[in-house]
Amino acid sequence: MSTVMNRKNPTVTAPTIVWVAEQAGLWVARRDGEFVGMVEARWGSGFASTTRLAKPLGTFGTVEEAQHALEISL
Repeated sequence: MSTVMNRKNPTVTAPTIVWVAEQAGLWVARRDGEFVGMVEARWGSGFASTTRLAKPLGTFGTVEEAQHALEISL
């Protein structure tokens, strides 16, 4: 779980992103209970991050990097 800071005003925070491991190799992100994206393990090649509209954000070396990519895209 993490908090995404408002870059223009760091004293304002966005709602918390909640990450849930739905199954092996699949993490789902929700904000205020709504689906906002996911990270999927690409066995042997990293972790793919996508938005709620299935827009690819890239493939990353760690699950944490992939989650961060989604969080900053929101």
